[in-house]
Amino acid sequence: MTQAKKNQLITQLYNTQHKWLIACAFNLTKNNDAAEELVQNLYVQLLEMDNLDKIIYQGESLNQYYLYKIIKSLFVKSTKGESTSTITPVIEDTYEGDSFMDDDGGIEHRVNGYIKEALEQCAWFDVRLWEVFISEGHSIMSLHKATKISTSTIWSSQQKLKKFVKTHVQNKLKTDE
Repeated sequence: MTQAKKNQLITQLYNTQHKWLIACAFNLTKNNDAAEELVQNLYVQLLEMDNLDKIIYQGESLNQYYLYKIIKSLFVKSTKGESTSTITPVIEDTYEGDSFMDDDGGIEHRVNGYIKEALEQCAWFDVRLWEVFISEGHSIMSLHKATKISTSTIWSSQQKLKKFVKTHVQNKLKTDE
């Protein structure tokens, strides 16, 4: 499925079903802001899906039951505290075992140094947005409300930064071997 078709489907979903999606999310969260955030996360997840065409119902729109199940799943994840993301867990599972320990504090110390090094090479906007996101404990929606930066810009900035940092750290660790 092309990106244009995907965007068209999600735009159609927003135009026709947004209020219903918010109502479904509100029934779970009992909070307007949390419901709005769940629905925004749904849109992000749909944009990331490679096989969005598999959930099209009767050739025209996305299956509402499937959308409800995604919202419910996102709600369960958020109540378990899994909704906060950091760079470190993605990197920590790259190498395992004692063979990567050294005398000056181990792999964690080296990885943190590599992360700082990578952040110095990134665009100032992405780094500043990341720092505010982490230090103030924002979600994408709350950062959007605080800064008036669009949620898609925040999301894409974070994805670009995480990918760059992860690649940089992995490359550094490989050259250290």
